[in-house]
Amino acid sequence: MAVSQMQKLSLILPKDDLDSLLLALQSEAKIQIYDLSEHEEWQAAFEANTLSQPLTEDNRQALVELQKRQEQVEKMIQTLEPYMPEKKALQALKEEPLSLSFDDLQAHGMIRDEDLLLTKLKRQLRVLDKARQKIADAKGEIERLEKWRPLEVTPAALATFHYVHGLIGTIPNSDTDAVRSSLKAHPELELEEVFTSETEHGYVILYRSGDRVAVQELLEEHGFKELDYEEEQVPAVYLDRLEGEIKEQEAVVAATLAELQNSQKELDQLKYQMDYLLSSGAREEAKALLASTQSLVALEGWIETSQVASLRDFLQEGFGSRVLLETRDVTEKDWDDVPIQLRNNALVEPFELVTEMYALPKYYEKDPTPIVSLFYFVFFGMMVADIGYGLLLTVATGFALKAFKLKPSTAKNLRFFSLLGISVALWGVVYGSFFGFEMPFALISTTSNAMTILILSVVFGFVTVLVGLFLGGMKNIRLKDYTEAYNAGFAWVLILLGLMLLAVGNILPGMSLLVPIGKWLAILNAIGILIVSIVSAKKLSGLASGLFNLYNVSGYVGDLVSFTRLMALGLSGASIGSAFNLIVNLFPPLGRFTVGLLLFIVLHAINMFLSFLSGYVHGARLIFVEFFGKFYEGGGKPFRPLKPSERYIKTKNKYYL
Repeated sequence: MAVSQMQKLSLILPKDDLDSLLLALQSEAKIQIYDLSEHEEWQAAFEANTLSQPLTEDNRQALVELQKRQEQVEKMIQTLEPYMPEKKALQALKEEPLSLSFDDLQAHGMIRDEDLLLTKLKRQLRVLDKARQKIADAKGEIERLEKWRPLEVTPAALATFHYVHGLIGTIPNSDTDAVRSSLKAHPELELEEVFTSETEHGYVILYRSGDRVAVQELLEEHGFKELDYEEEQVPAVYLDRLEGEIKEQEAVVAATLAELQNSQKELDQLKYQMDYLLSSGAREEAKALLASTQSLVALEGWIETSQVASLRDFLQEGFGSRVLLETRDVTEKDWDDVPIQLRNNALVEPFELVTEMYALPKYYEKDPTPIVSLFYFVFFGMMVADIGYGLLLTVATGFALKAFKLKPSTAKNLRFFSLLGISVALWGVVYGSFFGFEMPFALISTTSNAMTILILSVVFGFVTVLVGLFLGGMKNIRLKDYTEAYNAGFAWVLILLGLMLLAVGNILPGMSLLVPIGKWLAILNAIGILIVSIVSAKKLSGLASGLFNLYNVSGYVGDLVSFTRLMALGLSGASIGSAFNLIVNLFPPLGRFTVGLLLFIVLHAINMFLSFLSGYVHGARLIFVEFFGKFYEGGGKPFRPLKPSERYIKTKNKYYL
């Protein structure tokens, strides 16, 4: 239950075996390769050009091509997925994810070229887009020309007249009667009204050929707009043809959609191919981190100590003596670069989420997760504290874990909340609260024992602060900073213990013997801080540093006050739940078991959500500020080995991670 111990690993092999080796290492997912050109011991060789990267121009072109293929496949996956039949949320969660062994995935990717599949799908999408565009264009034409359906002549037909000219168009419906009268009064015009609408009138206008200029000026004066229509058929026939085209294109759309909706197999093939391409790309990118001569390649990286033996056997079996493997222990100089992999048992592992949310530990730090799990378990439960809420949370998350096929990260989150549900239920037993109802077996009543809960909250805070200070002292001893270990850690543990003994001796009868013990324990360690500060500074100015350190006692008081939220949130949640029950009890018996029952569920669901949210946020805050602030630095980098891509496909290889 700690930060997994790491070792530096070096591999030297013939250049011809590089691709095979990277493929083998990726299948095992045990090594995080680092960039040799950034490490001091290799930089001189790179600068002298005695070493180079094995990433040749051909490799760079291959990487560019892989990235191009990745973009094309990913774009098609995103385009195709919306056409798949929509699955119900629960059904989707129950389905097994796509899976394939790493070897089979490689074989699939190398044999199956995605170009044919992409070409087929692109053709179907073009047919679909073209048909939809034709439908849209036809509907637009119908909307524009529907009002002209009664028209029995076309502009093309009018253009063939020799002695009479004709125009077809509209006049705005501003002052229709006056306009119509003006036009009809013109001796050279003949008007035939085709349609009337709220905004305009449609006319066929005939006039003698010689009056063209005068007629056009008159029509322009009245806002005449000529009809844009180039078909030889009258609008009624043309509109019927458009409606027929729409039906034809709708059939094309339906058939193409059916083809796309039945393309689940093709979509799965693309997902297989995408993970194959991503895995291949990762291996090509890794080549930029290596060093090579004309015939040899050097690779270095990080590996968990527990995996060295199995990797050595694996490479011996696959490559024999062609690969030279060496490992070295991590030195103090490497501490900032070593990647972090946390290893904890099944009960503690879910609480890694809290540690990771703050920061992974540095390599020289201890993994705080085991202690965090205990404190967070207690804090969250105390801030929600209801048997019903806890059982519901544990049962719901447990059911989801059993019934659904979840991603590892999602399953880890559910296990986290499942454990917290147990804490909520246990604290519910302590407070005797079941969905806001007070049970007769309460060990501590939220209504009559508020002071007891307050004292309990402060005690938990006191223990948390002491543990944090102690761990800070231990960390500084490992770093051989003994002055800081005492001044910022152990001295304050003893001072706070002394103050606690002093308070207990004065408050509790028969415990007066603790008063002098506590007083001198606090005084002597306060003096000790001053002395150690002066000695470490080797001058009197260290006294100021020591006095400033002692001033931190006010900060510890603030830390203890901060833990009163354990009481405040626990009591507020219980009070709100009780108030909701009181509201439901105001209903008459019939209403209580109908509308009241529904209201009970809704109100408690709201209270449950807010209580869980408050417990999650404030629990994390207490850990991050009041606990981690005493000893934990963090800032570690996560362990990211070269491993198969699992964006869409779950690889069946049981690799270590």
